[in-house]
Amino acid sequence: MAKHEFYFDYAATTPLDPVVFRAMKPYFSDRFGNPSSLYRFGREAKMAIDEAARKISTVLGCASSELIFTASATESDNLAIIGVAQANKEWGNKIIVSNVEHKGILAACGALRKEGFE
Repeated sequence: MAKHEFYFDYAATTPLDPVVFRAMKPYFSDRFGNPSSLYRFGREAKMAIDEAARKISTVLGCASSELIFTASATESDNLAIIGVAQANKEWGNKIIVSNVEHKGILAACGALRKEGFE
């Protein structure tokens, strides 16, 4: 009898879609570069990011300048939670969060607590 393995933690990570992998493959090996740099590899990376942002913003119906690409869930959580809390502090300083939240969420709320949020 063959052993079957199943992955049930898609909240933690998911496999990369094959279409996305094909589009990104050159940037994982041959065409990588720092998009903030002025040299050719950096300019090519920046153009690829700008093109991706244009395509995504078209689908979402927003301006590409409204998109922010992050490198991780923690970075995204921090940006969303801390950014929204700080931007709206004039409306109050209370944040409701469950103690069973992911540690990244709890850490962001802990950082806000140090700034005076409850």
